[in-house]
Amino acid sequence: MTSLRSHRPAPLSAPAPPPFVLSRARVSGPVSRRASGLGDIAAGGRPKLGGLAASSLAACLAVITARTRGRHCCSRAASICSLSAMVSSRAHSALAPLSKLAFRGPGEGLEAVAKAGKSIWIVGKKEQLCDAARQLAASLNVPLLAKQAEALSAGYAGAKAEAPWLDGDELRKVTLVALPEAAGRLVTPCRPDAIAKQLHGKVAGHEVILAVGADDVLAAGLAVARCLPPFMAKAEKPQEESLCNVSFHGCTPTEDVLKAVRLGSESIRVAQGLVDRPPNVLDPTSMKSCVLEAVKDIPGVTSKCIEGEALNEQGYGLLYATGKCAVSPPVLIVLTHAGAGDGQKGVALVGKGITFDTGGAALKSRDGMIGMKRDMGGAAGTFGAFLALAKAGGLPSGRPLHCVLCVAENAIGDKMFLQDDILTGYSGLTVEINNTDAEGRLVLADGVSHVAKHLDCDLIVDMATLTGAQGISTGVHHGLILATDEDLEKEVVAAGKASGDMVHPGLFAPELLMQEFDSDFADMRNSVKNRGNAQSSCAGLFIHKHLSHCGYQGRWVHVDMASPAHEPLGNFATGWGVGLLTTFLRAPTNGAAAASPPNNI
Repeated sequence: MTSLRSHRPAPLSAPAPPPFVLSRARVSGPVSRRASGLGDIAAGGRPKLGGLAASSLAACLAVITARTRGRHCCSRAASICSLSAMVSSRAHSALAPLSKLAFRGPGEGLEAVAKAGKSIWIVGKKEQLCDAARQLAASLNVPLLAKQAEALSAGYAGAKAEAPWLDGDELRKVTLVALPEAAGRLVTPCRPDAIAKQLHGKVAGHEVILAVGADDVLAAGLAVARCLPPFMAKAEKPQEESLCNVSFHGCTPTEDVLKAVRLGSESIRVAQGLVDRPPNVLDPTSMKSCVLEAVKDIPGVTSKCIEGEALNEQGYGLLYATGKCAVSPPVLIVLTHAGAGDGQKGVALVGKGITFDTGGAALKSRDGMIGMKRDMGGAAGTFGAFLALAKAGGLPSGRPLHCVLCVAENAIGDKMFLQDDILTGYSGLTVEINNTDAEGRLVLADGVSHVAKHLDCDLIVDMATLTGAQGISTGVHHGLILATDEDLEKEVVAAGKASGDMVHPGLFAPELLMQEFDSDFADMRNSVKNRGNAQSSCAGLFIHKHLSHCGYQGRWVHVDMASPAHEPLGNFATGWGVGLLTTFLRAPTNGAAAASPPNNI
């Protein structure tokens, strides 16, 4: 992911290896670089380095190799669904977290909640919150509860109050959460951001009552799903099995809506579990294993993987170059749900899956590298959406649904790609590298090119934690989107508002922005000349350039979700994108042909 920080590396220090022994060597093989002629340029080769620069690089790599020699390496074939006991004997699978979540059906009212023998949370805006509190107060015989609800003032971030009650001999409590009344035209009305901040990490094993209207069931339900962190590796405070029940007050959700909430919530938690896992547990190989494990029993789903040297041999030069230095090889994972099989064109979701991003030769600083395990948030979100839709039987239209995950680790070592390299993408375009830390657009360019050449689609959505500038462009709560036509843009914005995964348009203006990638030696560079010129939009247009070069004329959406991948939860993943994509693709208009072909500049 392109950072807003300077890419000047910090001085190397020499700490002792930490006791968290699942770490593995990021550098392997001899420190010297293989000499290669200019004929190797398409495959990422380069002339032999010489002089002070080469010896300095060799010295740095020698130190790194010495620091990492002897560390335990994770088995490349092991699935992350069974995490090593060296992390924690209670660590658990990304696909089956210990803290469970269930949504009560419409026939189960507040009396069932009162009899459940658990502490209770009531969440809603003032009027609906007070109504639910009054009814529950009568069931629990806690008259103070209604008065507390009336006294709450939500402000701009929400507010809460607690009331104790006796359940037999057990002392329990009811927590009231008043949601902010304000929600502008670009904001989801039930304020899922406030729900997440107020409930995160607090509701495992509790009852949650969502006092919301029918239009808010989906967004509010998915917001609660984010509040149960599925991964933890604390030996002193291990997670325990628990069940959080969620019910709705003030509306009766339809069975279709409840099904969407249940499947969406389950997939959000899978996405969170993948993103939160550390890079010594989740690497390209273990991510591939988990993905294949998750889909193996879903009817109608097939998979294909192109991995390691096969990527280079088959022309995926950008994905291969990004991940070739890592111990775990890069991989292109292609999942397909066949749909009705009636010859309709398909829909493809393409996700950036950088399991850790050092910045490569443009090495990030110490602080800038923290959190880069989240650089596969786009792949986690697209996979989660595919999982939810496939489990529901596929797209409502019966069209084929594809998920293409571009998975790699941007590591450092004697095989890493460098600034000034010229690589050839699967589109056929050559790319001069002027920033190895702008790797996300490289892997996605190969991913969308694969779709254009092999999958017969007329709608492609790519999603990525692509640029640090996204949070400046559209804020930390809204992802940035580019779309090839105005109707498509409006559909995605509406889906974001309905699901709580809010988005706002960037600039689809290739006529003005593609000059940022001009190169003297190749078809384009991979990073912009002017970082003050809509760089998040530029990054998306880089991907579109490769797509259009393949002759693709269908609809295209790009989603940059670098900030909402973890905001407003701080260090924790949000599972963002699952709600957006599933809501968008369930809409009746999904995948309709564009009124006119996109601008293919």
